[in-house]
Amino acid sequence: MKRRSFNRSLLALAGFTAGAGAWRPAAANTSSWAEQFQQALQDHPWLLGYRSVTQDAFAADAEVSGKWPAELRGTLYRNGPAQHEVGGFRYRHLFDGDGMVQGYFMGPEGVRHKGKMVQTYKLAAERKAGRPLYSSFASDLPDPAPVTSADAVNVANISVLPHHGKLLALWEAGSPWEIDAESLDTKGVYAFSDHTQGVPFSAHPRVEPDGTLWNFGYVSQANLLVLWHINKQGQVVKMGKVQAEAMSMVHDFVVTERHLVLMIPPLHYEPDANTGSFLAAHKWHADKPTKVLVVDKNDFDNHYWLDLPAQWVFHYGNAWEDTAGVIRFDAPRSPDPVSVIDSFSELMRGNITPGTTVHHHQYQIDTKAKRVSEAPMFGMHLESEFPVIDPRVSGKRYRRVVMLSRNHLLKQPAHVNLNEVSTMDLDSGQRRSYRYPDQQIPEEHLFVPRPGSTPESEGWVVGSALDWHKGQMLLNVFNVEAVDDGPVATARLPYALPLGLHGKFVQA
Repeated sequence: MKRRSFNRSLLALAGFTAGAGAWRPAAANTSSWAEQFQQALQDHPWLLGYRSVTQDAFAADAEVSGKWPAELRGTLYRNGPAQHEVGGFRYRHLFDGDGMVQGYFMGPEGVRHKGKMVQTYKLAAERKAGRPLYSSFASDLPDPAPVTSADAVNVANISVLPHHGKLLALWEAGSPWEIDAESLDTKGVYAFSDHTQGVPFSAHPRVEPDGTLWNFGYVSQANLLVLWHINKQGQVVKMGKVQAEAMSMVHDFVVTERHLVLMIPPLHYEPDANTGSFLAAHKWHADKPTKVLVVDKNDFDNHYWLDLPAQWVFHYGNAWEDTAGVIRFDAPRSPDPVSVIDSFSELMRGNITPGTTVHHHQYQIDTKAKRVSEAPMFGMHLESEFPVIDPRVSGKRYRRVVMLSRNHLLKQPAHVNLNEVSTMDLDSGQRRSYRYPDQQIPEEHLFVPRPGSTPESEGWVVGSALDWHKGQMLLNVFNVEAVDDGPVATARLPYALPLGLHGKFVQA
């Protein structure tokens, strides 16, 4: 199929998904989640991390303590849901909140922070109306406005992508939003070509060291996966479609030198006449396999499926492929999606419910024998999430993974979030961890290489955290070789912000 016709068919499917059943009104829940949350906040002050912002922009110079590394210059960009309430209505899920892009700008003069709400179509329309207009990922409204396209309800709240001189705020089901890299002002919806605006573009694209970008999207009602190949200049090289037996909420994937690998958990999109939100249209099938899709990077039509036991994986570390055609990759894995379906929803009204524990696993795919296997990497007492690597080894052999963790053999803090930052050497099995004080909740941490160093050697682990006791945000810097020694420097802001999701670092 020619690219123009191919892209038109994708746009038609994406529009069909958004306007004809992905968001359906259900009976309104008249209980005030906002009031319940405020009451819970009195009993559990760490819920400050999920309080809605009441202004669109923040800016401050950070107070720096410790010895800031002279070569650590650049910007840590982050994104996440920040406006959790509109017109007195509190969203029913963490992932429904409108996105805010933040920047920690690090230079010789110190660290300056900015944060601004992404001015999406949805945000503007609801501000004008003074109330929520659209049913969303998991929040039903009694009288929602019609959804004309995915971008009409795009909240741009998951991650950021610095690429080909652009800074893009990413969602799951629609286009990126372009953000000014200095001011953080919203420029508008971004399209990689004239024919791809509105085509699903996931929040976890994989960028190879040479700048080549790979991504995917999914069209739930069509049981369809969309594949993207973009060069370092931001030009679409090719796109593809893969039909699946059933579709789930695919959040991340991995890339090697020769293949793309996606896992489709058995949380199947099965809407019916009583379906309310998009999340409510999914059903978990513990007796069905997780489908593993292996795609040839050079020919998207050349692909095959393998089976693993039912499981839920949100994020992957990295993948590589040896000369014998064996793919190896790592990921935190849970046996079911209870955290996404229940815990992240109840959290929005301050109801603390246990989620399913997440344990790091290593996966292998023999591409010649077409077999897949998995094995746990750490003890079952250790939870992990948000695995990241040195970006210079993306898609290549790697040994070091940075992640957040939680050790259940130790005394647990008051909050339910992960409370450690860890580094894991996959070759030696050595793990180093720094446990955050109980009054602090860490967000995703990144590996920032020292300029000029060899891959996976010298550098820093850089990550933000909420000090819920003092009502302040922190930015901590660790020596990647000695995370367990604690931060070498800390930048402290005079305000607290909602806990976010993902970020990227751009060297100065």
